[in-house]
Amino acid sequence: MKNFKFFYFFLFFLLFAFEVKAELTFEYHVGVRPIAQPSIIDADGDAINRDLLEDPTGIAFSSDGLKAFTTNKKGDDDKGKCVTETTLTVPYDFRQAHTQTDRSDVLRNAGETIANNLKCDDIKFSHDGLRMLISSTNGFIHSFELTKPFSLKHINYDSETKSGSIGGSFDVNDDGTKLFTIPNTGTSSLKNLKEYSLSVPYDLSTATEIQSTNLGSTLVIDESYSDDLNKDAPQSLEFSKDGSMLFILVINNFDEELKSGDFMEDEIFQFKLTTPFDTSTISLVGSSNVTSGYPQPPTVEVASGDYSLGFTISPNGDRLFIINQAVGAGDIGNDSISQVNLSCFFGIGACRTDIVSGIGSHVEVAKKNIHLNNSTMFKRFEWIKRNRDNENLNSFNINLKSYNPILASLTNKLQASLDNNSSKIKSSTWSFWSTGDVSMGKQDATITDRPKGIHTSGLTFGADKKFGDDKFAGFALRYAQNDSKVRFTDQSSDMESLTLNFYGTIPKNETNYTNMIFGYSLLRIDQKYQGKKTGNRNGHQLFTSANFRSKNKSGRFNFSPSGKFSYGITKLSDYTDFISLATTGLNDQHDNKTIKDGNLAIGFLFDMDSYKFPDSSVTPNGGFEFVMDVSPETRFTYDNGQSSTLVDVYSTKNLKGNLGLEVIFINDSTLSLNYERFQHLDFDRSGKTETFIVKIGRIIEGDSEFALNYEPMQNNQIGVSYGKNISGYNLKLNSNYSMISQIPEYETHIEVSTSF
Repeated sequence: MKNFKFFYFFLFFLLFAFEVKAELTFEYHVGVRPIAQPSIIDADGDAINRDLLEDPTGIAFSSDGLKAFTTNKKGDDDKGKCVTETTLTVPYDFRQAHTQTDRSDVLRNAGETIANNLKCDDIKFSHDGLRMLISSTNGFIHSFELTKPFSLKHINYDSETKSGSIGGSFDVNDDGTKLFTIPNTGTSSLKNLKEYSLSVPYDLSTATEIQSTNLGSTLVIDESYSDDLNKDAPQSLEFSKDGSMLFILVINNFDEELKSGDFMEDEIFQFKLTTPFDTSTISLVGSSNVTSGYPQPPTVEVASGDYSLGFTISPNGDRLFIINQAVGAGDIGNDSISQVNLSCFFGIGACRTDIVSGIGSHVEVAKKNIHLNNSTMFKRFEWIKRNRDNENLNSFNINLKSYNPILASLTNKLQASLDNNSSKIKSSTWSFWSTGDVSMGKQDATITDRPKGIHTSGLTFGADKKFGDDKFAGFALRYAQNDSKVRFTDQSSDMESLTLNFYGTIPKNETNYTNMIFGYSLLRIDQKYQGKKTGNRNGHQLFTSANFRSKNKSGRFNFSPSGKFSYGITKLSDYTDFISLATTGLNDQHDNKTIKDGNLAIGFLFDMDSYKFPDSSVTPNGGFEFVMDVSPETRFTYDNGQSSTLVDVYSTKNLKGNLGLEVIFINDSTLSLNYERFQHLDFDRSGKTETFIVKIGRIIEGDSEFALNYEPMQNNQIGVSYGKNISGYNLKLNSNYSMISQIPEYETHIEVSTSF
């Protein structure tokens, strides 16, 4: 039996001793060629009597992934049209049912007559689908307004703007103020990636060249049978959503002209930009033959290969769509679309994280920590307001410990002083309370940021005391865990926070008073990629909040006005995201940063008259507030300061509402249930956070203890302990923090025990 135990231990050790990293793979999903639909009339008034693809060149999707648009360059009037549309039943997935639903000779309708000016080459859309850009094989680029998003039947041809002959392959940045082009040529000296500024967004007539980068020696496919720099031609280019990555498709058919159609080595090159959408900062990351997973032909008579002329990557970075013209995958042949699965986020030359969305997650969870602490404390204020006339007695024992000999005598004297005054403490009006909360939130995507799901759970223990007739003060310790997932990517983060809150009520006059909160938080964020921890960052947070209230009430709901402000400062440490631990990817080094957070709110709160029952009373309560986020935008730097990204406020206008019940039992126990919704109101950002809060209070004499331990000889370690006996069960919350460690460390434990 011992031998088996040793064997299991050995396997367990091996499992953790050796990291298994995922390699880049390109899994072929499906090849498609949507058929004709003669029963459907297209945007030009003709029946759709041809296949979708006739010498295809480009592909683009609608923002929801339910429409795919492809371009054709066939010159014969009987062979399809310039732009064709496919409707999908599942976003970005041709494996499910799909149908050709529309087409249009866009450039002919715009007045072009010269043959190569009629042939479409590449296609792009603005994020909202109200702009469509198409290039011709002669290198002219056209821009059209659409009166209905992503609709070929709603093209406004009078809105057309047109560039000169500057390149067939192109892309635009997120707001349409920059245009990027590269010519489809194998000549090394002409492989120039050009960047233009557009003084009017999407107006190509205002294009001004601001940067030109020759990639002739870079965009070369390494073949064993050729080293000619002039036979590998760029065919398509595309930026990642945040502008930090650039992908360029290169075809090597000129090198393979004598290889009997066995084209299987087209590559996509991946570049990194240290400044988003700034081509002067690009550097090569790597390249891959993305068609390596294509199936072999079922018979020798069927041509096999890639011959790729266009591509696009799904916004979530997990699927690649390739336009095959002369040949194609063995199971579908030429004039087809190949759908390929990527093994990791934009994993072509190397896996990358979505840096902008990752940083945005850290900012949001830090801000939510302040928001949830304030929410918990202000709900405690409302409880005090409803029960300000109650006198609840409780004991409050404080233990101070230090293992430093010099400080020991001082703490002993202080402890003796506390013990001598214990009778006074026991007769004071201390109240103890605890709160548990669960929060579930989501944020919609922005132009540069991906959608996120943020879940938080917290536990708070507090104590407060009444001074005189209308003054209250107390403190509370809150521990919370936060899980943030950047949707459609492999990255996520977990945050732990420990917050010490001091709060109090300060009367201004007989009717008006102010509730104040001061808080300090310790943060620890674990960054993950594909479920594996790849880095951690620490943080400190200091915040204050004030709530201006009135004792005056009106109406049967006892409405009372409320005004609030909140301000916080968060400092996040530098850290490195070692995604190379999880996959074949590039590590990202993030610099430290200070974040400022501010909110102003105005609204009203209410608490109805209590409903009396034999053993309890129930008080409905709630409130509605308009919250203005006045936080400044923050620029984060990474890669040792060489790269940067700007994180703005997710939503400046927000509405906060909450409804709840408070139950007070005759044995001095209280139960509060509260539902809170924080809704973003900005027109393009409709995310929300929903929180369910449970608060339990009970007044029991002589069973609570608060301890503060300080060990200056052990990295100035501070320990905080709170203990309480509830109906025979011992509840204990312990936290330790090292103040001067180079890597700040803290830990928290919650224990529940009893005796039998």
